[in-house]
Amino acid sequence: MRDEVEKALLAKLMQKKDYYYTFFTVLDTELFESLLHKEVFSVIDTLYQQGESFDIIKADRASKMNAFNMQFEIAKIMSFESHYMGFESCVEYLMSEKKLVKFKKLIIELSEKCGESDINELIEYSVEKLGGISEHNDTGLPDMNTQLDGFLYEVNENCKKDGITGITSGYKCIDEHTNGWKNQDLIIVGGASSMGKTSLSLNLALNSAKAGIPSVIFSYEMSVNQLLTRLISSESNVENKSISSGELTKDDFNRVIDYSNKVKSLPLHIDECSNTSLRYLINRIRRYVVSKKVKLVMIDYLQLVNNFNKGRSREQEVSQIARALKNVAKELDICVMALSQLSRNVQNRPGCKPCLADLRESGEIEQAADTVVFVYRPEYYGIESDENGNSTIGKAEIIFAKGRNIGIGTVNLDFNNKFTRFVEKSDENSYFVVDEL
Repeated sequence: MRDEVEKALLAKLMQKKDYYYTFFTVLDTELFESLLHKEVFSVIDTLYQQGESFDIIKADRASKMNAFNMQFEIAKIMSFESHYMGFESCVEYLMSEKKLVKFKKLIIELSEKCGESDINELIEYSVEKLGGISEHNDTGLPDMNTQLDGFLYEVNENCKKDGITGITSGYKCIDEHTNGWKNQDLIIVGGASSMGKTSLSLNLALNSAKAGIPSVIFSYEMSVNQLLTRLISSESNVENKSISSGELTKDDFNRVIDYSNKVKSLPLHIDECSNTSLRYLINRIRRYVVSKKVKLVMIDYLQLVNNFNKGRSREQEVSQIARALKNVAKELDICVMALSQLSRNVQNRPGCKPCLADLRESGEIEQAADTVVFVYRPEYYGIESDENGNSTIGKAEIIFAKGRNIGIGTVNLDFNNKFTRFVEKSDENSYFVVDEL
């Protein structure tokens, strides 16, 4: 069967040049099992790459085989009855066979490495290789008509929705500005140490999970129990310190149990990353998307991920990590939210309000990001009132310093330190836009 499919595909390529350009990205010698068919395809590939048409004489010149043999073999292939096989069907069949061959080779390779390599490295390696086997390349040039059809379909679907079109943050004032977090977006959440970045990300992930959106938090700094303590404290109104110390009243204990069971039923996952490599993180994200259907990924935090590139500065390394996270968001059609530390320069500025230049080891972070958000609490810097004399105690500004398609602006929230929870203000001044695109 395979031999016949290979002959049919080659015969059609010889007869119709358009097939080559339409399926160029998936056509290569690895599709063919027969050495003869590999050589014939190489000849076709060489001629078409040079802009030539295909004929036996030109094939002779391009081939490394004996001229008579090549003429004879090409004549046999060209005369092969292939009308009962569609070209696309031939490609799909041979691509499946190619994947199967690679999969079998991987199994053999892994079996040989068992006992010689660290099991965690072996699992990471196998996941990466499996991802490469399952990749499906684009089979043609983009078509504007198709793209517009897709665009109009999305517009139509958005019109049918009553509320926001993206992933909810759980805060009305934020959703009004963003219209929900969008798939394929990279969102950077910046803030000084202990400013509340992790608490905000927990609140956002929990709120999206409550809305039925599967979410995962990758934590490099805090343990799972530390994050769960904050999360349950925020939900149950039991102080963080009380949960950590175990000094709970009977009523507090029952609330912790009750809200723990409620959180348990949500599509929320926490991954305590023991491996800091970028490759490990990307593979873990892929696994969550495939197995848990995750749509929102939180990473706490960006500067703790490593790419281990010799000869590169840390700024270049972090820039590569940011770009890789943007690419994986596009590839998997998910929203990635990464937390980022700020440089100490922010403390030298009057008011200490952050800006894009304050992102630590920024490099390409702000360029790769679709949205950059800063968490700013004036009381953290000892500022207890604003320029109008209003108290800033327990107040937080969520600053949108960059926003593709949404503009920049500021959202005012209340922050309850006891329960590590951001709360939406009830008054009408909770949201205002500084500028718009």
